[in-house]
Amino acid sequence: MRIQPRRRLLTGFAVLTSLALLAGACGGGDEGGEATPPPQGEASGELRVVSNWTGSEGEAFQAVIDAFQQKNPKVTVKVEQVPFDQTQALLTQQFAAGSPPDVAVALPGIIRTFADQDLLLDLDQQWDAWIKDGAYTDALRQIASGPDGKAYAVYFKGNVNALVWYSPQQLEQLGIDVPTTWGDFTAAMDKAKAEGVDPLAVGGKDGWPLTQWTDPVILRVAGAEKFNQLARGEIGWDDPQIVRSFQVLGDLIGDYFPQQTLATGFIDATCARSSGKALFQNQGAFINLIVPAECDKSLKPGEDFTFFLMPGYDDAMPEAQFVSGDLFVGARDTKNEPATLALLDYLASAEAQEIWARRGGYIAPNAKVPADVYPDENDRKAAALWPKQADVPAGYDLDDWIGGEIQVKYRQALAQFTRDRDVDKFIATMTQVDTRASGG
Repeated sequence: MRIQPRRRLLTGFAVLTSLALLAGACGGGDEGGEATPPPQGEASGELRVVSNWTGSEGEAFQAVIDAFQQKNPKVTVKVEQVPFDQTQALLTQQFAAGSPPDVAVALPGIIRTFADQDLLLDLDQQWDAWIKDGAYTDALRQIASGPDGKAYAVYFKGNVNALVWYSPQQLEQLGIDVPTTWGDFTAAMDKAKAEGVDPLAVGGKDGWPLTQWTDPVILRVAGAEKFNQLARGEIGWDDPQIVRSFQVLGDLIGDYFPQQTLATGFIDATCARSSGKALFQNQGAFINLIVPAECDKSLKPGEDFTFFLMPGYDDAMPEAQFVSGDLFVGARDTKNEPATLALLDYLASAEAQEIWARRGGYIAPNAKVPADVYPDENDRKAAALWPKQADVPAGYDLDDWIGGEIQVKYRQALAQFTRDRDVDKFIATMTQVDTRASGG
């Protein structure tokens, strides 16, 4: 079993503003292809849903689905768990064959692709109502939108990244204070190395954990503006600030990544850190659920393990947060549009999101979910980091925003970069692969 938490963030995006309630069902007509969810409890029939979550995360999502079925007893939902790295190919195949799932987890890259092919249900009417009610902001709506500017997805699961997880007891034993600067951060890892402890736990075998390092480093070295320009294809990988970011990352890999990085999976890396074999692990808020569920159920969040936000690299660089999350889309070719819309509407609600939030390792993108539903200090602290102010830039996961073949090649190039730390070679590869900035 391997858990694929969606750090899987969303997009190289601009600025997140206030998050508020994702409302329940919204009224309105179906003109212009827009559709309206049925009244609560009136949906019926069967639904096929594709998700990525397994293990403890899969159980949490199933609890949400169970609650939806209790509210809609005439609907039967079948959840298909698909490994994250296979989702894009599977959905592409099934949508092309005219047999898509009714509802599927999706990232901005594939949302834009499918929307451009007219394969998704138009949710603009719902978003109009949510924004009017203060549910979401226009900034978030853009992430859920296609090339035509219409919204085709709903938010369900948020995540804050660039959280450096550690054991307070281990830091105390090593005589290390919680780092607050980049210098403190590297000094702590140097001390761990001197004591025979791996500075970092990195599950590079699963691919995506490597991107958990590139995104926060780019944000901290190049800044949010360059990060978002790169994500949108407005600048190339050979931009000097992007090159500088990978020079910094190369130094981190050479100095602190374990030699077995590319042979270690995400869960094994997580448990290595939680057992004291490594000092730090840079990951998202979902670690709070995974450590006790997959490594050691006796470990208590906030007491036995907690996190600090990865320090800034340059004090002159404005603060920016690396966030992520999961969206869901509905297939335009669904044979059960009322139930599809009802489920999408429910996933977007505070009621649904509270179910997972109470279990831990989850950040509700719906700001109406109260802080007291989070079960421990770690989750409350992580939820408070979700950007809510218009003046706080945020970068959504770069490769998930880009998607497609570029994403595949990017991960391959990152694995090779982890082996050889050849910045020039990596930049040359990505400049050839991603030609959006040059009009390719």
